Amino acid sequence: MKPITPTQWNFLKRYQRALDSKECLSRRFGGGDCDGRIVHAHMIPRSQLMQIAEQGHVHAVPTRLTPIAQMKRSGFTAEEIGIGNFSTLQCFCARHDKTLFAPLEDAALTLTRQQLTLLHYRALAAEVYIRGNAEDAAANEGRKYLSTDPQREPFYEAFQIHSLAAIAAEEHLKRSETIINLSRYDEIRAAIIRFDATPVLLSACAFRPLYDVIGTKLQNFSEEAAYIGMHILTVDRKPAIVFTWLKGQTPSQRFAKSFCLQPYRELTTLGVQTAFEYAEHTCMRREWWMSITKGWRTLLLNRIEMANRAASVPDEDFLSFESPLDDWKCLSIDFVK
Repeated sequence: MKPITPTQWNFLKRYQRALDSKECLSRRFGGGDCDGRIVHAHMIPRSQLMQIAEQGHVHAVPTRLTPIAQMKRSGFTAEEIGIGNFSTLQCFCARHDKTLFAPLEDAALTLTRQQLTLLHYRALAAEVYIRGNAEDAAANEGRKYLSTDPQREPFYEAFQIHSLAAIAAEEHLKRSETIINLSRYDEIRAAIIRFDATPVLLSACAFRPLYDVIGTKLQNFSEEAAYIGMHILTVDRKPAIVFTWLKGQTPSQRFAKSFCLQPYRELTTLGVQTAFEYAEHTCMRREWWMSITKGWRTLLLNRIEMANRAASVPDEDFLSFESPLDDWKCLSIDFVK
């Protein structure tokens, strides 16, 4: 295994600085009254993280470039991360983080339409922030090379991939912010799957579903591509998988329906697989992680490794049910229409 060279370390530091840029996304679409202080905003509410934390820590795969670069050489792995440092992004000022998300942070999660809209909005904000910063970082590095230099190609390819995703996510974020500003919460759609188990895993993300869970093509990646939000959270101290999308987003609706049509006993396995496939912000109890088989841990970590490749495209062969990962005992499936 070759060590990371000093040149590569310097590149990682430059790239990470671009990925850590600070911006209040609420201001981007005309929101004012920022207090000027950008905070590390949690994508998963801290109150949720505390419900699965052990001694203030959750178990997760690190997301910063340096450990990712090391893991690409030695293999991906999960480790203990303090809840104060997990799932935080610098994409809101202190004022907007507090006022916008108070219904999520200061009240019990009951999955009202307002809470569903805010969950969807925050997941989209994370996608806009991550994709936009990755787009800028790739562009900055690509400019260091002549257009004929083959070393420019991977940065140009990454720039194109992240740019397309950032444009699509921005459009959805803009629409979601309008819904929040006008309190038009009836425009949110959701599928809520409730389980009867002790919570062991949390996740939050927004992604463009290329295929549904049985491999049917849903859409192409484009500037108009539909996004779906996915969260695994606790409601009444029980696990719940929550899909959210905006009214009229047919590919997102079809993805959620294909998921919910699977047998109850397979929904836990499918939910965890989906979280590892798409969600950077996924964490679990270490005790649960070590209780599943080594084969399953390898399979899930391989999904993360694939997702960390700039040109990665989700595969239509998604389901893996030869042996179940877990069964949290599905209680109900409800659609918010």
